[in-house]
Amino acid sequence: MAIHRHQLPGGAWADLRDASEVSERLRRPVRAIQMKLAQNPAFAGVVKDAQDKGVKQMDDIDESDALKMAQDMGDEAFALMDDLNDRLILSRVAGWSFDFPVTLDTLQDLPGPAYDKLKEVCADGALDNGPDFSPSTEAESPTAPSTASA
Repeated sequence: MAIHRHQLPGGAWADLRDASEVSERLRRPVRAIQMKLAQNPAFAGVVKDAQDKGVKQMDDIDESDALKMAQDMGDEAFALMDDLNDRLILSRVAGWSFDFPVTLDTLQDLPGPAYDKLKEVCADGALDNGPDFSPSTEAESPTAPSTASA
């Protein structure tokens, strides 16, 4: 298993697994949250609006647009996003320099800048093998484009 050490703000470090080596036990909760988000109408609306505007990644969004997106998502989707970020970090971090174990609960004990850095590096590539919610071209698929006329 490949482990890479990443420097965190304040002199701390975290050892991260490659995204491709995350165990199924750690991937399943991530997929479950992804499914909940995909079923959340407010979140789906925000994603569709972003796609319509040509947004490919978060760096493409300015601060005022990001704030509007967060407000439009609502509390439930925002809480799911927090949970998704925590689960992504937990799935990738094999160890760190902090004086407490790597657990879902202790993530909230991290200093803000260290958490933010982990959120950034752990998200990179983490969802590449997740469910694809884009419309299918298969006629039998429930997400296939409709050919019926209104």
